Amino acid sequence: MLQTRQGVAGFIVDWRRDNLYNGYMLSLEMRNKIETATRNFWDEKIKESSFAEIAQGTEIGHRIADLVSDKTTGLLAVEFTAMFQRNKAGHKVPRSMGDIWIAHEGIAHPVNVKASIADNGGQPNMVSMKKLLAALLEYRIDSYYLLFVKISNTDELFSAKVHFVDMLDYLDYVTFDSGPGQIMLRSKDFFKALEKKSAPENKLLSQKVSGLVDLLEDGERRLIRNRRTTLKRFRTAVSKYNSSHHKVTPESQAVFHLL
Repeated sequence: MLQTRQGVAGFIVDWRRDNLYNGYMLSLEMRNKIETATRNFWDEKIKESSFAEIAQGTEIGHRIADLVSDKTTGLLAVEFTAMFQRNKAGHKVPRSMGDIWIAHEGIAHPVNVKASIADNGGQPNMVSMKKLLAALLEYRIDSYYLLFVKISNTDELFSAKVHFVDMLDYLDYVTFDSGPGQIMLRSKDFFKALEKKSAPENKLLSQKVSGLVDLLEDGERRLIRNRRTTLKRFRTAVSKYNSSHHKVTPESQAVFHLL
């Protein structure tokens, strides 16, 4: 469990990770409860024969991701005061910021549930940058939680590790692609830091917001540069194009590998 005590200026200090939290974010006690409940659930779930059947064959990652999301959100909805984002008609929003929102002391907090296959790297999407920034700047949220269930398979024996973190504490391990507009996690570096128990740097919420804006600005610059490069390439190709020579042949269509 996390060791805490009251810090200066009304902040709660997590002395294990040495992070600062203001009074509106999920309490450390609540975070421990969520992480422990999820870990206990998956410690039992992976022992079931039905799980072994799902975790076989091709496209394992997609099947496990769907299973983890469904089962974990179901668990949280039963064990905690949970909510789902809805539109004015009362229907669930298909692309909510969080798979589920956990209510605590009158405030709801978005939680994004993610499955990870051990040793898988990559840069999975986390959340829309502009949607996240807008919610922060409009004082609608003050955190963005990631609940990871990391599945390992060693000699047909499954194990699960659970990590529950505020993504805003780990901006050093995310990147941003302005094309799709998504914040993406640098998975390999992120999990390596967690396993080494590397404590993230203490930052005020204003510093975290500034960090997101820096990521946004860098992504926009790269997007502009890449689009200029793409446009230049096509303009060069167009300058060499001659419509009088435009004749479609079986040879020119061979690249499609049509069957």
